[in-house]
Amino acid sequence: MSKLLSYKEIRISSSTSPIEYKSAGYRQRYLAIERKEIANTGIDCETCLFYAGVSGMDMKNPTKISNKLNQGIHTLDQDFISDLSCLIPNGHYVVTLLKVYPRVKREAHGTEYYKAGLRNMSSMRKIEEYIVPIQSSESLNPISINEYIERVDVKETPTALSISFLDIKYPLKDFDEVWVYSHFLLDGHHKMFAAGKAKKAITLLSFLSIDESFANKEQIDKLFHVLT
Repeated sequence: MSKLLSYKEIRISSSTSPIEYKSAGYRQRYLAIERKEIANTGIDCETCLFYAGVSGMDMKNPTKISNKLNQGIHTLDQDFISDLSCLIPNGHYVVTLLKVYPRVKREAHGTEYYKAGLRNMSSMRKIEEYIVPIQSSESLNPISINEYIERVDVKETPTALSISFLDIKYPLKDFDEVWVYSHFLLDGHHKMFAAGKAKKAITLLSFLSIDESFANKEQIDKLFHVLT
């Protein structure tokens, strides 16, 4: 399971991000760009892969942001979070810095995602954690992957970026509650794949949406208590 390094509650109200949230039916939620759905993040859907070419953002210091993520983040710096807010839709978030241990999972039909942890909270309640790419591993640059493998092998921990959700599911058997903690990657596909391949840890800067999660604030607070 991920290790929580730091977290901070924030509100974003002046974002220029082209990403938006879109609802569609009972407990269904999408990330969309210009009304086009790029990832189904709903609670009752299968994990899917989508690729989005995002351009035209009003992004502050893109080179500085990229370099800082590549070097790795160790604390939540308010100025850096403010710089990143242009990538994140407006809303209420808990910004978290996590140490994750990704393990790639491929389904028979081609779907890819990373398992990041499983923890029983009680005999009838558990947390499942996933990291979901929106870019296929087949499209990644092998040279970049190898460079990151070399870096994580010498205990460097570059940082990936995600929009995240906590969704509470109520299955019909085995468990009363399953807490699905999912991270949808906005940046860091090469880093995450390299860490999974090398079986090493990586850090993840996550913007957990309080507004869009199918969980209440008390449950979100409980999640962070468990991860601490």
